[in-house]
Amino acid sequence: MGIISLIKPLKKYEDFVNRASTYENLLLRNKAIQIMTSAVNQQHFRKEEISSGYFYLGLLYSKTKEYKLASDRFHRCLELMKDENFRYNSNLKKAIEAFIKIGDKEKAMFWFNNLLERQSYDKKFKKLAKLKNNIE
Repeated sequence: MGIISLIKPLKKYEDFVNRASTYENLLLRNKAIQIMTSAVNQQHFRKEEISSGYFYLGLLYSKTKEYKLASDRFHRCLELMKDENFRYNSNLKKAIEAFIKIGDKEKAMFWFNNLLERQSYDKKFKKLAKLKNNIE
């Protein structure tokens, strides 16, 4: 991605993600956070896209060690998708870890259990089971 991706108008969700990713790769995380914050506030994006945006924000805030902000974004992401099926992603453990790092064991356990139940349609969620000892 070159300079073109930084001047192209942001219309689709992918445009926001690509722009934020470019800034993140340039180690401009605050700029990436600005872009993704704008993305989650777009009214015309689908719920899955907004949720994905919150997840990306959670990852960005985790990288800057702002775990309270990260956990808030992860919670918003998961809350939006609470009643939806979605595929396992290895980064989901970072959400649980963010809840643990801020001392919110109740939220960590709630989402841990919610995600483990998803094994009924995607066996890969079982990979999160090893986090249980970190929560208790």
